[in-house]
Amino acid sequence: MPATTVLTDDATVISEDTAERSRFSWPAAFAGAFAATAVTFLLVTLGAGVGLSLTSTPALLSGSAPTFLTLGAVYFLAAQAFGFAVGGYVVGRLIGPAIETSKEEEFRSGTHGFVTWALAVVATATMLAISGLALTGAASNAGATMAASASADGTKLTSLTTGYWVDMLFRGASESRQATVADRAEAGRILNVGLANGGKLAGDDHDRLATLVSRDTGVSRDDASTRVDEVQSRIRNSEMQAAETARKVTRNAALWAAFALLFGAIVSIFAAIAARHEDDRVTFGLPARGRM
Repeated sequence: MPATTVLTDDATVISEDTAERSRFSWPAAFAGAFAATAVTFLLVTLGAGVGLSLTSTPALLSGSAPTFLTLGAVYFLAAQAFGFAVGGYVVGRLIGPAIETSKEEEFRSGTHGFVTWALAVVATATMLAISGLALTGAASNAGATMAASASADGTKLTSLTTGYWVDMLFRGASESRQATVADRAEAGRILNVGLANGGKLAGDDHDRLATLVSRDTGVSRDDASTRVDEVQSRIRNSEMQAAETARKVTRNAALWAAFALLFGAIVSIFAAIAARHEDDRVTFGLPARGRM
């Protein structure tokens, strides 16, 4: 049945078959999401390459890392916004012109832009999850290999951090004593197990460490016990500081990601609406914003 078209005073076009023409176009939404994901990935990859080329490891270690991360976050926001603008524009043009009211047009095109954004976000999250699982599996395999290597030689410490704390305990020890190597390895195992996940040394573990330190360094039993307490306190403070830093980094990253996603959704919706107006102007010869 042919459509009946009426051009009102406000340049609004109304059709009898609006319900048929206002159906959602999934192919257009998927095409827009694919374009948004591809453009964002291209820009982020390009930005990462250029950014790493413009900095150096000494510069990052000298204190410019926060500035570098801030600039990277701003660039990521801009890259994502541009990607979603491309996706929104693509879906806005692909859904094609339709004879409909101005409000219906904006709602339909805005919905297509929003769904394009949602599909792109889901696709990106899926890729990140798959990559995370792959990295986790690789790390687990590497950890198993290191553990097997360490079990073959009980005198080797598996953690540089633990080795540092063991060095603190046994400072002043005579390397000529045969028991020193074995005692250091035992002390490392006690620290690894006793202080795992912010724990506290059990009484017998504390006494055993004090005995080892006293025997190998020649200090008194009380001084050795005090040294163990100091090392334990420093380990706990170090773990708490690391946990607090990780919490702040995670918080900032989550808030920034949420803001970037919200901004991307707005950009995608308005890009789709603008593209639809452009499509109407080209097809019907109407002003891009002449219909209110």
